[in-house]
Amino acid sequence: MNNIIQWLRKIEHLANEIYLLAAATYADDPQFYKFLKHMAEDEARHFHVMGRAAEFLSSQSNSIPAILVDSDTSDRIINYFNHMKNGLANQTLSRDALLEKIIQAELSEWNDIFLYVVNFLIAQNGDFKYPVARMQAHLKGIAYYLEHIEKKPEIFHKIRKLPPVWVERILIVDDKPMIADLIKALLNREGDIDVAHNGSEAFKLIEGHFYKLVVSDVDMPVMDGFTLYQKAVAKFPKLRSRFLFMTGDVSPERKAFFDEHRVPYMEKPMNIKALREMASKMILAA
Repeated sequence: MNNIIQWLRKIEHLANEIYLLAAATYADDPQFYKFLKHMAEDEARHFHVMGRAAEFLSSQSNSIPAILVDSDTSDRIINYFNHMKNGLANQTLSRDALLEKIIQAELSEWNDIFLYVVNFLIAQNGDFKYPVARMQAHLKGIAYYLEHIEKKPEIFHKIRKLPPVWVERILIVDDKPMIADLIKALLNREGDIDVAHNGSEAFKLIEGHFYKLVVSDVDMPVMDGFTLYQKAVAKFPKLRSRFLFMTGDVSPERKAFFDEHRVPYMEKPMNIKALREMASKMILAA
């Protein structure tokens, strides 16, 4: 988790710098300047929140996070800001292109991961509730500015409402809502996604729908992931090749289960790019 927090601090600091540069560039445009300055201030606050998070976690045992920010994902997000920086410096980035690049960055995995970390921290210390509200206000503020000041709400909606790549149903099963929400956000372009918080909830959903992919944790209350798999496959044999397990504990017993049933699994922390590639591969399989 500490590595993710340090990565987030790097991105928040970079965003603050670029938004301040953009504000200086558009100082003669009062409304746009005010928007950019406010964005920079928000990122500075997020940077300090992650600083508090690092301090807090330094006194805690290091937990295994659900995901790992791979270099491809990190580079893509950093490149949004590099593109803005170079475009502003060379005067090759139009005002609308700058706005669109900002929205692309803000609606990338960056803020999904920020919310995941903060929700993880809330479970440890209630003092971290405030940043979640601030993040929600941050995104609402962007949408409000585009709709009511710029009169260009289509920029926000074009990026946020990208259609699924595959119109297939996916089920995510995890007893920790913060992890389920994160995986849902990361796979949101792979299909229509349902979420269950234990195997029993998931089995009821499986009885009513055919899922092209079931991404399930192993350890859960009420009904664990292995029991869910066995019940689901017994009733719907076609699901045998549709399960993808995620676990932070690949014990010999669990490895034996995965091998015996020839079911794929990903060890936490999961590489974001690898997770998406595995999901796409399984969805496309006959």
